[in-house]
Order: sequence, then C-alpha cells, then structure tokens
Amino acid sequence: MNSTLKTRGITAVVFIAVMIIGVFLSPYSFIALMCAIIGGCIWEFLSITCEKSLLRMFICIASGISIALLFAFGKLQGLPENFIFHSVFVLVLMTIILCVHELSTSSTIPFQNISFSVFSVLFYAIFIGSIFFIAFDNGAYNAWKVFGLIVLTWTNDTMAYVVGSQIGKNKMFSRISPNKTWEGTIGGILFTLLLAYLFYTFLGIFTLSVWLMLGLIIGVFGTLGDLVESMLKRSLSVKDSGSLLPGHGGLLDRFDSFTLHMPLCVYL
Repeated sequence: MNSTLKTRGITAVVFIAVMIIGVFLSPYSFIALMCAIIGGCIWEFLSITCEKSLLRMFICIASGISIALLFAFGKLQGLPENFIFHSVFVLVLMTIILCVHELSTSSTIPFQNISFSVFSVLFYAIFIGSIFFIAFDNGAYNAWKVFGLIVLTWTNDTMAYVVGSQIGKNKMFSRISPNKTWEGTIGGILFTLLLAYLFYTFLGIFTLSVWLMLGLIIGVFGTLGDLVESMLKRSLSVKDSGSLLPGHGGLLDRFDSFTLHMPLCVYL
C-alpha cells in the first residue's frame, strides 16, 4: 500500500474513533470534544492569517472556548438566553483586550490582526459552537442528533468528491477550487438527502420534512463553507490549514463545511 494512502487511512480511522467516542460517551465528553475542535480551529486560522503572538492566540482561544462552554452549559441548565448575553460580553471584552494588546506591539497591521482575531471566534466558536443548541434540549443530551448532522456533512463531502471525480466536467469556481464541479455538488446533495431519509426511517427524532431540510442545508451551505476555506487558503497561498491530521491537513480542512451550515441547521 502506498505510504501516503496508509497514513491517510490510519488518520481517518483514529479521527472517526475519537469523534464517535466523544459524541456517544457522555454529554461532557462531547463538550470537551467540541471545545478542542473549536480551540484547534482558532489556532490554525490565526496561525495562517495573523502575525505570530502567543498572547493573542491565548486570548482568542480562551474566549472561543468560554463562549462554547457558555452555550453548552446554558442549554444544559435550560437558560440559553442568559448565557447568550454573557457570550456577547465575552466577545466584546475580548475585542477590547485585543485592542489594548495591539497598542503594546510594534505591528504595522494592528487592525488586520484584530479583525482576523475577532472573525476567528465568530466563525468557529459561535458558528460551530451553535451545535450545542441542537445537542441539548431542556437539559437532555441527544447524541444521535449530533451524529446525524456529522454523518450528513461527511456524506456530502465524500460523495461530492466521488461523483465529481467520476463524472464531473463543469467547474463551479475554478479560480478558488479547480476540482469542485457542479455534478459533484449535485451528487453530494442527492446522496445527503437520501441519507437524511434513511435517518428519518431508522432514527426518527425529527420529522421527514426537517430531516430533508437539514440535508438540503448541509448539502448547499456545507459546500459553500468548503469553498470559503479554499478561498482563504488560496488568498494566503497555503495548501493545508495545518498538519494536525497527517495526510488530511488540519482541523479547518475537516470542519470547514460545518461553519456556514451549523447556524442555519440550529435555526431550522
């Protein structure tokens, strides 16, 4: 077996195992898993967009995880509105601290650093962290809801690649992602809708219309999330967001699809 394929295979198995254990072991293991993912995404994003500063990294990661924890425990305790208010305060306080931090540096691009820093928490802590509003309902944790969203997302990504590599001819945004095609995107959406129907049949939880709407949202906006991350990497001339997952790149490369669709799934 090619060593690269072997590495990718081993990484995929370990990654999937960690995700499954984190989701199904307990609500607290799920919270810890998501906080680790959010913290890692913020780290990777700031590593490729901002001037290097461990203090800035710490401020943003601590703020992002704090907001995620406020979401999680707010839903666990049945008081999400109060914790949303506190989350906004954390975001405001973080912005103030970042402004003060930039005053103490000799950076020539302070507002670029601040903008990217605030964006990292908004995009990863708040957008991805909104999954807690689906996972917890009146203090109860439902791992199958989370599992369903994750598998639908990965199915869309995988089948879009498979279909696109087999019959894809018409490029979507060749200047951003030269391998992504309309045929692949449509194929990914159709397989995602099929899986959504199967989830309704075997899991229930949501009505058929909700499952199908979730599948459609994930298919469309998951693809857009992937394209946005490709746009980011191309604008910075970066191939992978990181090297945490050998053969697969970084966490941003694996969770880019979640950023845009998760808030919409929560709203649905």
